[in-house]
Amino acid sequence: MSKPYVIAHRGASGDFPENTLLAFDEAIKQGADIIEMDLQLTSDEEIVVFHDRTVERIFRKYANKSIADFSLEELKKIDVGSWFDEKYSYLRIPTLTEVLEHLPKDISLILEIKIGEEILVKKLIELLEEKKSDLGKGYISVRDIQTSNLVRKYSDKFKIGLMQKNRTPEEVLTIIRENEVQIAQIRWEKWSEIKWEFLRNQDVKVTVFYADKIEDYVFLLKKEVEGIFTNFPKKLKKYLQTSKLSS
Repeated sequence: MSKPYVIAHRGASGDFPENTLLAFDEAIKQGADIIEMDLQLTSDEEIVVFHDRTVERIFRKYANKSIADFSLEELKKIDVGSWFDEKYSYLRIPTLTEVLEHLPKDISLILEIKIGEEILVKKLIELLEEKKSDLGKGYISVRDIQTSNLVRKYSDKFKIGLMQKNRTPEEVLTIIRENEVQIAQIRWEKWSEIKWEFLRNQDVKVTVFYADKIEDYVFLLKKEVEGIFTNFPKKLKKYLQTSKLSS
């Protein structure tokens, strides 16, 4: 049995400001197998890496504003690090282009489409093809089958993962049965043993969101999942290296 991939959730986000080049660099240093990040469009239709639907948690101002309310030029003037620690006030929001050009070519990525707009999907596929990125062991993460179909409209090259989001395990299982889902990205704590058993019987790979505690690692290794999202890749990597499961 193979050990699961260490998936750095928004980079090494437990130790550094999330979704920044610094967090991604540190995730690599900490031994992550895959880096996960979130994609949104600016008002001038540039793809940037940012999670929240509104910006105030990270920007510490602009209540009820979203990334789509700003141009890239405007965003590049705003600090995205000091919310975590003032010493990171120099950090700025990265574009996906900057991420792809900055990170090693062989690093695997999970790219989460935050809003399933066709223009974002189209631009994403075009950029990945331009940069000759196949995402390695990663995939494009979507919220619904409609967005999955949009990705497939523009390319059949990339693996696609369906997020559980606000669905029940039964709803996720129904979607898997009725559609060609390659990867199920589940909120594992909501799954009963019988639902885990049903999931095992589906022809689908499973990644789990997320786990930062040793007892959770122990549980998830027994479930033979494909990958584990974590905010502390170094901690999970160390545990996997010392666990008794065979590689």
